[in-house]
Amino acid sequence: MTDLEYFITETLEGIPPPVTKESILNAVCLHFRVSEIDLKGRNRAKNTVLARHFYMFFLKDKDIFRTLKEIGRETNRDHATALYAIDKLKYWIENFEDIKKIYNNINQKLY
Repeated sequence: MTDLEYFITETLEGIPPPVTKESILNAVCLHFRVSEIDLKGRNRAKNTVLARHFYMFFLKDKDIFRTLKEIGRETNRDHATALYAIDKLKYWIENFEDIKKIYNNINQKLY
């Protein structure tokens, strides 16, 4: 191993992998036990809607997508729906312990 390889290995050791939209999608689907098809589809079951809101929130929170239009496109919704979901979930995380626990649980899965 060269000095450069050793330096890179020692420097990067312990740094978690970057969060991607796929890792967010997997963590949310795993936590809520919903499929990707349901999450991005028209299913309006309570559990699926909550999972979809968390997915949108994490996409914005982790700067995966910069605009609401992109988040809406990713979830087959419009920008207004994405804004509503993100704002609602932000309020819930700040005010309800059970939602905050879900947020922390999924956030841990991402790292």
